[in-house]
Amino acid sequence: MTFGLYKWPQGRVVRYIAAAVVLSFVGYAAYKFYVWQSDWIPRWMSGVRVGNLGLSVGVIGAVVLAMLGCFGAYMLAFANAKVGEYLIAVEGELRKVYWPKMKPWFSRQTELWGSTYVVIAVVVILSLFIFLADLGLKYSVGLIFG
Repeated sequence: MTFGLYKWPQGRVVRYIAAAVVLSFVGYAAYKFYVWQSDWIPRWMSGVRVGNLGLSVGVIGAVVLAMLGCFGAYMLAFANAKVGEYLIAVEGELRKVYWPKMKPWFSRQTELWGSTYVVIAVVVILSLFIFLADLGLKYSVGLIFG
């Protein structure tokens, strides 16, 4: 196991995004641990005084969980060779994707609006088809079994 950056400049953006996703889950888990500890920790153990700093099992546990999660996110996104190769390949594939032009910004003549209209039209047509098919099946099943 190595702690150094694996092929660092390659796949930088995707690695940052992967680390941010992992850290968001870690932050949520630390918060839930902090909230959850109050239900099962005895009252006499719930607060420890260190000078003017009031610590509890939930605070200490949440901080330890957050620190371990930060280390784990670093090891996963930046130091792991297999995950690093995968994220480098993901960024390479994303560079091949054709992104529609949006300039001038949200003008009606851009490719983005044309694609948006096509998607909205297809969704409306498919939802109407499914609605009508559902009504037809409901009517026919009602005639057969009703």
